[in-house]
Amino acid sequence: MAVFWPKIVTSAHWSGSLNGVRYAIAVVGLSLAAARAHAEPLSLAAALREALASHPLLEVARSRIEVAEGQVRQSAVRPNPLFVYQSENLRAWGSPAYRYWQDSDHFYYLQQTFETASKRAKRQDVSRLQKERVELEREMTAWQIAARVRTAYWDAAATARVRLLYTQVTENYRETVTYHETRFREGAIAESDLIRVQLEASRLSLGANAAALDADQAVIRLQREMGRREFGPVECTDVLEGVEMGAVEARTAFEQRPEMKLARKIGEVAGLQTRLQEALAKPNVDGLFGYKRAGGQDTVVVGVQVPLPVFNRNVGNIESSVAEQRAAAGAVRSTEALIAAEYESVRRELALRENQLLQSAQPLRERARENARVAEAAYRLGGTDILRLLDAQRQQLDAERLFLDAWAGLRQARARLDSVLGVMP
Repeated sequence: MAVFWPKIVTSAHWSGSLNGVRYAIAVVGLSLAAARAHAEPLSLAAALREALASHPLLEVARSRIEVAEGQVRQSAVRPNPLFVYQSENLRAWGSPAYRYWQDSDHFYYLQQTFETASKRAKRQDVSRLQKERVELEREMTAWQIAARVRTAYWDAAATARVRLLYTQVTENYRETVTYHETRFREGAIAESDLIRVQLEASRLSLGANAAALDADQAVIRLQREMGRREFGPVECTDVLEGVEMGAVEARTAFEQRPEMKLARKIGEVAGLQTRLQEALAKPNVDGLFGYKRAGGQDTVVVGVQVPLPVFNRNVGNIESSVAEQRAAAGAVRSTEALIAAEYESVRRELALRENQLLQSAQPLRERARENARVAEAAYRLGGTDILRLLDAQRQQLDAERLFLDAWAGLRQARARLDSVLGVMP
């Protein structure tokens, strides 16, 4: 979008080198042109795709999912059998002489633990839900990354527009400076008027430099949020103006927000952990079957071992898991309240910023433009002094900044709404 700015020109021909002020203005314009020539075009959709495909935090989350998958496989295995060999009645002294194979007793048997109360199935359920929990944690990480990328993108787009605004203004103002220098050499204006114009040019140049620095830093923040390790020039291709204000439902946030899904999943895990701890309080049964040779006779050994739950009934772990279950239920309610508050806050902000743009910033911008045109025409005809012209131009620049800030605020509010609703690319 081109920015109107009054240019005071004359048909007189002038020559000579640029002075310091004009040189600084030229440097600003040339720097921006060079940066844009080598800048990487980047849309918001492309930024989000790249961030969600290669961000280092998501690589960490994928590794944690692999850890959880290993725990799922481990939870399905059964206890290993136990092989026992035992020899009794061994001696190396006395009478009659000791015959090892005849006088000693030998036991060979296998012992297998049989889990009761469906412990293995409950353990598998807990591991499976833990894996789903880790997957939801990765989804939440991706949601957080997307939210930060959206915010950083529109910040970069807004600061780039401010830099472009200052560049256009300083380039247009260069002709104003040259015109007044020519008028001063011709003796048509006082030196004080020329100094005022040059000071205004210096002020614009400093503002342009600050805007360029803000834009560069915003681009670096955007690439950092995308997970990049190298930071080059980037041009945001999505237009700052033009937010689609579609209808939104608060219930969508409760269904799509990763925190809500995660809080509910933690509650499910806590419930299964309670049932698992209750099952672990039930003793397992060890069965054994084997061979015994005693006194030269071969016999079969059969036995059962059952721990007696006298001292340990897993009471502490059961109480702990029940408390975790209550905490998880409270976390669900807390998350619902937090999301509802965030939604209501950003909904009101969106309405306020839209009203601010349409009712204040846009009309003020049009009035400031018209006022600058009138002041420029009056100055040409000698109907006003240079101070009034400079004041009108400052007001137009401030109005343009306010207009861009209003659009940036609306874009940021819409981006926050998408984040609150759990919208993912």
